[in-house]
Amino acid sequence: MGYVSDVALCLSGAAATRLNEALVAARQTMPTTSYEDIERFLKSALQGTDTDSGCVLYFWETIKWYDEFTEVGFLNRFVTSLDGEEYLFLRIGEDHDDNVSTGWMYDNPFDVRIVREIQFA
Repeated sequence: MGYVSDVALCLSGAAATRLNEALVAARQTMPTTSYEDIERFLKSALQGTDTDSGCVLYFWETIKWYDEFTEVGFLNRFVTSLDGEEYLFLRIGEDHDDNVSTGWMYDNPFDVRIVREIQFA
């Protein structure tokens, strides 16, 4: 089955606009099947849009987040092109210590964050 993760990507309004521009460029420069993979991947996410700020949230649950997949590589390259204030990327892997957090958009309209807690009964 492979290693899976939960992934959240929160983009500012400006970053969301740049993602749309990157998609237009990808449609013109990539093979059709690669572009369609990216488009299908984005549509498969649970999505939210904050109408006041233009911020966009993408959330994938139990997804194989491998950079060699065209769609994941595309998003990883896109995210690394952004300024840290423009996005928040969170990935939680299957292993307890496999957590990735990049970007600094912690004050986002979706209140996206990783929560750790100790519980007992």
